[in-house]
This record gives sequence, structure tokens and C-alpha cells, in this order.
Amino acid sequence: MNNHFLSPEQTALVLLVACVAAACAVLLTGVLVRKLRRMNQPLLLDERGDMIPKPPPLPSWGKVSTWWCHAVDILGLLLISGIFVSFGMAAVSAAGQEAEKVLSPSALWGNILTFAVLVAAVFFIVHRRVSPGTWLGLRWREWPHFFWIGPAVVILMWGVMGALSVSGYIAWLEKVVGSRSTQDAVALLRESKDSMSVALMAFSAVIVAPLAEEVIFRGYLYPVAKSLAGPRAAIFFSALLFAACHGNIPLMLPLFLLGILLALAYEWTGSLWAAISIHFFFNGATVMMQLALRAGLFPEIPSS
Repeated sequence: MNNHFLSPEQTALVLLVACVAAACAVLLTGVLVRKLRRMNQPLLLDERGDMIPKPPPLPSWGKVSTWWCHAVDILGLLLISGIFVSFGMAAVSAAGQEAEKVLSPSALWGNILTFAVLVAAVFFIVHRRVSPGTWLGLRWREWPHFFWIGPAVVILMWGVMGALSVSGYIAWLEKVVGSRSTQDAVALLRESKDSMSVALMAFSAVIVAPLAEEVIFRGYLYPVAKSLAGPRAAIFFSALLFAACHGNIPLMLPLFLLGILLALAYEWTGSLWAAISIHFFFNGATVMMQLALRAGLFPEIPSS
């Protein structure tokens, strides 16, 4: 990306738009491929030899059901995706500002309320068609997996981010877009002198985000995309959108990889609790580390 023509903020916006465009391209490609596969299916005849007009659903893999998805969910997917893209653009525009100004107590309360409204909207759209327990796989018999899936993915992601940092990739992107990779939430937890802001940020990161983002991204957007374009395209679409909505360009690649792992965990178990556990442990470990640094329990290690 040549910064001779674009400012760092404009470059960041271009990269964010490129990520969103890639998500849209993946979804549309999946839809077209799925449609072509349907068209190429052999004609089926009934017992009298008459053609069956509607072919059966294409075979799929994974445990996430999509039978409850309806045409109205296409509008829901577009609307909610647009809202989260606007969040990412706002985060890019706010890059470089002090974390306490961007995430003031009133802003944090507003974020929590916004997530609550979006989750309520998703439940309102879906609840007449399927119960929450069936929809999200909440009756998870293998629930002990909760306690190892999350930590395992956290260790894996720390390894990925460490490799990207050591390779210079993150530092290079920080220079390109003119902003640090440290998220405002992390900076607030470490540096803020307002105990209310720190408490709200910790609550939002550890409780609100894992529940709300997983219900919206993996619980709703992913199965709707899967019903339209198939599981592979849906995984990449939801992961790209998940990375874009955070608005942190230097961390977009690891966030994209995390989004893939979250969707795969949901498909593997059929329960949203698996994705929630990963998100919970990932954010929880980050919050605990920043609070420990804040308290001076161990010296800070320079990192991206």
C-alpha cells in the first residue's frame, strides 16, 4: 500500500473496505457455486416417472442446523453486517485518540446497550421458528469440553500473534496505517485512572462480548450464510466480517484466524457454548494480564 497518495487513516479505511469486499465476494461466490451445483443435479423422478420439481437440499457437513433459516434472514444478515461494518469504520476513525476519550463510561454503557439491543433483535427474528436451545445447541451434553477448548485456542492464538510480531508483520502494518495494534480496550484496562471505566471494560470484554458477539456472528450470521452459500464460504465470510468489525488493521489477520476457529468449534460441537468458551477465555486471559500489569504484579513485556 503506497502511502504517498493516501494518509495512514485513509489506508486503514481502504484495507477495512477490502476486507469487507472480500467477505462479500466469498459469500456471493458460495451462493453461485451452490446454485450451479443444484442446476447440475440429476433430475429425480417419482414412482410414476414424473419429474420431481424441487431437488432435495444439497448435502452439508457439520452440526450447525440451517433448516430454520428463512428469506427474511437475508435482510437480517445485510442489516446486522452493515451495523458491524460501521463499528469497524468508527474504530478506524478513532485510532490514535486516547483510549479514555474513546471508551468513556458513557460510551461503554452505550456499547453494552447496543449489544443488548442487537441480541434482542436476533432473538426476535428467530424465536418464532425455533427454540433457543435447539437453535444454539444450548443443551450441550459434552459441556466439560468448555474447560479445554477455550484455553487450547488461546495458547494457539498467542503463538500465532507471537510469530506475527517476531516476523515484523504487525509492526509493518502499524507503520502503514499509523496506529498501534494494542486495542483501545487493552490500553484502557492498563492505563485508565477511572475505576468505573476499568470495571465496565472488564465486564464488557469478559461477559458481554463473548455472549453477544457469538450469538450474533456464530449463532445468526454464520448459519444464515451457511444456508445461502454452504459451510466453507460461510466460515470465511463470518471470519472476515468478524475481523473487519473490530477496526484494528494490524490485528486483522489473527482476528480472521480466530473467527475461523470459532466457527469450526461451533460446527464441531453443534453448540454455541464452545465458541463462547473460546471467546471467554481469550478475552478473560487478556483482561487478567492487563489488570496484573496495572497492579505491578509482574514487569511489562514489550509486545505489539
